[in-house]
Amino acid sequence: MTYTILFIGVLLFLGQVFSSLFEKTRLPDVLPLMVLGILLGPVFGWASADDFGGAGQIFTTVALIVVLFKSGVDFRILSLRGAVGQGMLLTTVCFAVITFTTAFITQRMLHIPQLYAFIIGAIVADNSTAVITPMLSKLQVSKTAKTVLFLEANLTGVYSIVLALALLSVASHGGQVSAAEISWKVIKSFGLGILFAAAAGVFWMGILNRVRRLENAVSLTFAFVLLVYSISGLIGADGAIATLAFGVMAGNTRLIRRLWLTKFNFSHLLSLNRGEKAFFDEIEFILKTLFFVYMGICMRIGRLDLIAIGFAVAFFKLVFRAPAVNYCVSKNISREDVSVILAMCPNGLVSAVLAAMIASQLPEEGAVIQDVIYAVIFFSVLLSNLMSFRIEKGGLKWLGKAMFKRHKVQMPDALAVPPPAQEEVPSDNLPQV
Repeated sequence: MTYTILFIGVLLFLGQVFSSLFEKTRLPDVLPLMVLGILLGPVFGWASADDFGGAGQIFTTVALIVVLFKSGVDFRILSLRGAVGQGMLLTTVCFAVITFTTAFITQRMLHIPQLYAFIIGAIVADNSTAVITPMLSKLQVSKTAKTVLFLEANLTGVYSIVLALALLSVASHGGQVSAAEISWKVIKSFGLGILFAAAAGVFWMGILNRVRRLENAVSLTFAFVLLVYSISGLIGADGAIATLAFGVMAGNTRLIRRLWLTKFNFSHLLSLNRGEKAFFDEIEFILKTLFFVYMGICMRIGRLDLIAIGFAVAFFKLVFRAPAVNYCVSKNISREDVSVILAMCPNGLVSAVLAAMIASQLPEEGAVIQDVIYAVIFFSVLLSNLMSFRIEKGGLKWLGKAMFKRHKVQMPDALAVPPPAQEEVPSDNLPQV
């Protein structure tokens, strides 16, 4: 037990070190954490997924709850108002293209049912905001391009969670019931989950001011999130969707109150403050650090075929994303910025947790799906990091010339400097008439 506690402490310390070293090494903390897990598990055999037993599934479920809630809190409803144009178009088109192409590739390579292939496609189509944000901070990108990227990352997370969970719900029923019955059960569980989350949100945001007066008030909100997930499951609703919807309401309470609850006396509803959001950021960091190491431990590097398929899927995600980015993004955005938008598509914690959830609910093909998605996460982060590094150093200009000809060329700063004014000729030197 002492060595286990020591091991967890060292991992959390290393997670902070890896996160801080990104400023110098440009290496996202996801990669060294996964490599550390691979060394501990498949390479040296010091740990395995079986060592965690039932605790591994509990850990995965708690990580899923936190990821869902944080995704909802970070999602801004107001962003949809500005997403009618290229942001919403890029998000929807890219998500659809990546989902369908990934499903086609994985079905052919893995020889799995089409439904399972679409589950992989829905998960791979996600882009991780947590990985994109630090990489984007090192690049000189226009404000418009940054807005499009952040909007896409937030929306694809919601798309991925909703679609993957819906398909997983269908897959879990197998062939026992008809398609109409399965569809009705999915719609019913999702709708009931959203209604329960709305009621829970009105209740908790209404008493939040009183809760804050208590000791350990922030942890009570975390406890209530766990209750929302578990109780919604007990009443026949989808716990994951309920948690996501509760997070959206917790992060947008004031806006929801102003837009849709004006006829009711809900002026006492509050949103989460900075301290409460920071608390969930810390929890997410701890779970992320431990989960990516756990993910590396669970990987089966002996299945080189699955690793190769994961690399192929990550590579083709970039390939098929290129034409969608080219035609969905305004041609007024420069080729350099469009190249950055193309590169910023790594998978992250949402994909990892969904993959682990699938492995636990689909025991036969679930382990294979999990290995492929884990490999996709590793290679997608690596490829996005390498591309962003080359773009920062002035490379990959050929990419813009070859793929994004319809976009304008960014003018060098030197050409933007006005020409020097002509020297005036002294009056004494003027010719006499």
